[in-house]
Amino acid sequence: MSTNEFKARAYVKHGCPFSFKFLVFMSEAGLLDRIEIIRMKPDDPSYDAQKQKLDKQLGKPATFPVVEVEPGQYQTDSDRLIERYAAEGGLTPDSLPVLSFYKQTIFPQLIELYQIKHPKTAKSA
Repeated sequence: MSTNEFKARAYVKHGCPFSFKFLVFMSEAGLLDRIEIIRMKPDDPSYDAQKQKLDKQLGKPATFPVVEVEPGQYQTDSDRLIERYAAEGGLTPDSLPVLSFYKQTIFPQLIELYQIKHPKTAKSA
C-alpha cells in the first residue's frame, strides 16, 4: 500500500480531554475524512491488548491520542498532532472558534480534575 492510499488511524481514548481536543480540531478544520477513528474504551476487554500494541509501536507507554500518521509511524501529543494537521491543511488552530473555546474554558477545568483524580500520572500527561 502506498502512502497515497494510507489513511491515518487515530486512537482516541474515551473520557480523554486530549483526545477530545484533537477530535474537535479535526472536525472543525474539516479534516475528519483524513483519519480513521479507533475508539479506545478502558472498560472494553480488548483495551489492554490494544494499548500494549501501541506501547510497543511507540517504544514507551502510550498517551492519547495516538495517530499512526504514516504506515508504521506513530505520533502522540494532541498539540503536536494539531500542529501537524494544521500545517498540512494550511490552517491556524487559534483561528478556529470551537477549538479556542474548548482550550480556553473547558479544557483547563478537565486538566484540573484529571490532576486531582490521578496525582501520580498527572505530571506526565
